[in-house]
Amino acid sequence: MRSTTTTGIICLDDSYGLTYRIAKITYIEWEDETFEYQIEPCYPVIDLLKPDLFQGIPGLDLSLRKTVYRRTNMTPTFIEERTPGPKRENLQELLEDEGMQHLNRLEWLIRTDLRYSGDCLYVRRWQPSDDERIIALEELSVLGTQSGQQARGILQLLCMGYIIETPSFTIDDGARSTVYHLLLSLYKANRTFAEAHQKAGIERAKQQGKYRGRKPKSINLRDLDAAAKRYFAKTITAKEAAASLGVSPATFHRRLRRLYPERYQ
Repeated sequence: MRSTTTTGIICLDDSYGLTYRIAKITYIEWEDETFEYQIEPCYPVIDLLKPDLFQGIPGLDLSLRKTVYRRTNMTPTFIEERTPGPKRENLQELLEDEGMQHLNRLEWLIRTDLRYSGDCLYVRRWQPSDDERIIALEELSVLGTQSGQQARGILQLLCMGYIIETPSFTIDDGARSTVYHLLLSLYKANRTFAEAHQKAGIERAKQQGKYRGRKPKSINLRDLDAAAKRYFAKTITAKEAAASLGVSPATFHRRLRRLYPERYQ
């Protein structure tokens, strides 16, 4: 029996810009409309996280430490609470915004820029490199020329669940937590120092009248109006319209709300 498969990676970002690979999630749908969700947690990464950042994957008892959690012909809580259901009134509009013609809830979750407010988890598309476990580094300079850049690079690889091999040392799952917490403490201290230095520089610039803050990205009104008309006519999606203007979909919608408030009432 023929089937279609959609695969994503459940991720989490922290306040320091590090991305954690929480789990692999796969949706398989057969031609008779039966389906199955498979969620494979990345425990070496999950074990790094404190409760204030990660409270679990909704609907799964991670204390069971299963390799794969399966939901056959049943939509997992994780998917149910953050994607539109088949009876959603504006379902077609939500699908069109993501360039989709029929509902595949995992595919929609991968494509959308909308975020669930209940937690910080999101899903990106799976790539073959996500299944690799070992990253070989000939030298740390590939991560950056400065020690802070190298520390952050190693942290990011650890947060993605990789085992790091270099000519001089190896960081495997047994050493992951120790190295992670050591480097994170150093990285936090370095970042705090850099932010304080930047803040002091901005204050000096303000006192000298040289600082005016960041300017919002400029958008040609004629181009925005043309993109808006195509978007409202549903000939392009919000993502396509935003891309044509060189901005994010969120920025595109903010500009539309200012120019066409009647459409957002």
